[in-house]
Amino acid sequence: MKLLRIFTHADAKRDPDSLLRLFVSIALLSMVLITSGAGYAFFHLLYQNVIVSAEDDAVKVSQALLENQRKRILSADGSGSSVAVAPENLAELDDRLRKFLAPFDIVKIKIYSSDARIVYSTEAKLIGETDRGNKRLANALAGANDSKLERKEEVKDLADERKFNVDVVETYIPIRDHGRVIGSFEIYMDVTGYRRQSVNAGLLSLASLVAILVAVFGISYFVIRRGTRELKETQEVLRKQTITDPLTGTFNKRQIELIGRREFARASRRMEKGMSDAGSGFLMIDIDRFKEVNDRHGHLAGDDLLRQFAERIAASLRNYDSLGRFGGEEFLVVLPGSDPAQTRAVAEKILTLIRQNPFSLEGAPLQLTASIGMTTMEEGDEDLIQVLRRADRNLYRAKSGGRDQAV
Repeated sequence: MKLLRIFTHADAKRDPDSLLRLFVSIALLSMVLITSGAGYAFFHLLYQNVIVSAEDDAVKVSQALLENQRKRILSADGSGSSVAVAPENLAELDDRLRKFLAPFDIVKIKIYSSDARIVYSTEAKLIGETDRGNKRLANALAGANDSKLERKEEVKDLADERKFNVDVVETYIPIRDHGRVIGSFEIYMDVTGYRRQSVNAGLLSLASLVAILVAVFGISYFVIRRGTRELKETQEVLRKQTITDPLTGTFNKRQIELIGRREFARASRRMEKGMSDAGSGFLMIDIDRFKEVNDRHGHLAGDDLLRQFAERIAASLRNYDSLGRFGGEEFLVVLPGSDPAQTRAVAEKILTLIRQNPFSLEGAPLQLTASIGMTTMEEGDEDLIQVLRRADRNLYRAKSGGRDQAV
């Protein structure tokens, strides 16, 4: 479910890191699926290969055994040969078979007649029993080899030594006489060592596959991470361009209005709840006689003056106050949580910084002043526009009343 949420919520346009998280999730899922699929396929093939190899060996052993001990295993009758072992020959046959099979990894062998009766077994107590319900034996008596890999907790080998946790391939092999099936061998081939070697080789191959996948996905991860980092940097540049005034570095008109609306909504909610810090102050600031500066020194000098002016205002504000260029030489300041007294204090601080510290224009000092229209939110204010109109009227009063003042 967590991966599904990552897949469905990944949005590289809004969050480039989501692309990286998506890649990591896909990479991990792919590694699990690939290694699981490869592991299953490999060990399935291994399982089949072990069975096929053991069956081939068992067939060869049975053929050699039949050729070597034909007189003791087969008896002739009127219709041909049949699988039968005379009781007086059992001891000699058992001795010869054990010696013959000693070089091979065989732990047990049975010989069946065509009627599913055991005529010989290295486990002597089974001789004479009939196994007609054995479907695999039935397949062999029908002419087909039938092999199966099994894990035996305990077996006795041909030397009557106990072995524990042994992997054996149990193979039924038809005994034929002139094309006619007359019985079956059941041979238990010990494949523990071979299977262990194969499993180790398989695990090594899987480890190599995992290492390759980690290397490939690792390199891809760093490439994508670099790309997402560049994308984030580009997005940040674009974001700043959409909210920042390119000349002064302050918020542009659209963004400062958005901030103002948010602050108006926040303050309105707090006023409705009767909270003490529900106030919010707004300052509309205009440079006095800025047109004269432009006319005398040119627009480039005017632009430089606007940058210095914005920096000086910003230096007088708190970290959570906001400053934006509202248009021309006019700036808007949003003062969250400020009452009328606090708003006036900030306005006077700004006026003092502007009045007492000359600006530098073309290498020469320039004395400037500013006018400020102040207002705070009042009960009955319906929206931000109403508040800003009040601040703009106060700015006009400050201008018409002699400038260099806050009204």
